[in-house]
Amino acid sequence: MDTKEISTGMEKLIKEATIFFDMALDECGEEVDPYWVFNEGRNLYWDKLTQESRILSQKTQETLLNVIALFIPTLKASPVLDESDEKDVRRCVKRMRATLKLRKFSAWDIEVLHDEGAVLGVSPPGQSEDKSNPPNDAREEFFECVDLLMGITQLLKITPANIPDGLHSKNPNLSQSYRPNTAFIMMPIDKNAPDNEDIYAAYKECFSKYGISAIRADEIEHEDVITERIIEEIKTSEFLLGDLTNERPSVYYEIGYAHSLGRRVILYRKAGTTIHFDLAAYNCPEYKNISELKSILMNRLEGTTNRKPENS
Repeated sequence: MDTKEISTGMEKLIKEATIFFDMALDECGEEVDPYWVFNEGRNLYWDKLTQESRILSQKTQETLLNVIALFIPTLKASPVLDESDEKDVRRCVKRMRATLKLRKFSAWDIEVLHDEGAVLGVSPPGQSEDKSNPPNDAREEFFECVDLLMGITQLLKITPANIPDGLHSKNPNLSQSYRPNTAFIMMPIDKNAPDNEDIYAAYKECFSKYGISAIRADEIEHEDVITERIIEEIKTSEFLLGDLTNERPSVYYEIGYAHSLGRRVILYRKAGTTIHFDLAAYNCPEYKNISELKSILMNRLEGTTNRKPENS
C-alpha cells in the first residue's frame, strides 16, 4: 500500500492552507464581538476577504477533497483501521472545509425527546455551518484536523505484509476490515413470494453494475451457526442495505445491530410500509415498483461510489 501520494497531497494542502489563513488574518483584523457574530451569520468573516483570498480558499478546498479521495479507499483496505477511523476522517474533512470558508462546522446525533418518562418524539441527526469562525480559531481547528490525518497516514503504511505471522489470529479486530465491493442485503426472505425475489434480483443487479457483489442471508455458505455468519457480514461488508417491507423483526434486529457498530445502512421500503419507531428518524425512501427502486438505488450508488454504472 503506497501512501507517498497521500503524503505529497497533505504537504501541498498544508502549504496552501498556511498561506490562506495568513491572508485571512491580515484582511479580517481582530475577532469580532460575539454579539455581532451571532447576528451577522456565517459569512461575517468570509465577506471581509479579497477575491484573491476567496480563490485561494476554493483551490485549497479542492486540494483537500483530492487528498481525501485517495485517503478513503486506502483506509478501507487497511488491516488495522476500522469504521471509527473512517468516521473521524469524514468528520475532519467537513470541519476543515468549513474552516477554509471561515465557518464553524457542527453536528449532532439523533435525540429522543422525553417528558416524565413519556416519549414525545425524535429529533433527527443533522449538521450545519451556520456560524462564522474567526481566522485564528479556524486555523487552529484546521491544523488540529491535519494532525489527526497525519497520524492516520502513518497507520496506513501498515499492510498485511508488514504484520508478523499470527498477529491476525491474536487480534480479531484486524480481520474485521472492510471487504471492498461487497454488499449485504437485509430483507424479508420467502422463496414462495415472487415479489420479494424480484426485489432481491433488482438489488443484486444494481450493485453488480458498480462492480459490487451483493448477497442475502440465505446465500451465505456456512458450517457454523448462521447468526454468526450474518453478524460477520454486517461487520465486514462495504455496503449494507435494509428493506423494511413486511416489517420483519429479523430485519429490524440486523439493522439495529449494524447501527450499534456505527455502520451506515441504505434503507428502502415498498410504498405503504409502516416504519417502526426505532428507525423513524432515518431516511427511508419508498418505491412503488421495481423500475422506481432501480432508479433511486442506481442514483444512490453513483453518488456514493463516484463511479458510472457498467453498460451505461
